[in-house]
Amino acid sequence: MGKEMRQAVLHLAFDGLGAREAGSDAFFDNHASNRVSQALGYVLNGVTWDTRRGEPAEIKRWRLTREQWIKQRRDDIELVAVGDCLPVLGIDPPPAH
Repeated sequence: MGKEMRQAVLHLAFDGLGAREAGSDAFFDNHASNRVSQALGYVLNGVTWDTRRGEPAEIKRWRLTREQWIKQRRDDIELVAVGDCLPVLGIDPPPAH
């Protein structure tokens, strides 16, 4: 379910809102989240540190470009009326593909 949810959000971001890239971060030992990022074509984009339960913990940073997403995009996700929201959000319509 996590993978499908992320695919839907990426579809909205790239196809509906015209995003150029997406990022995702997960603690180093959050294997499920890191596997979803890898499976969806994200590329490791470095590491950073944060605090978890009062202790320092390493975080993997992931990056997915529009071009990488297009290679794996699903064709069964339908966006409805997103274009009507764009002016309210101050976003120009994304380029057609």
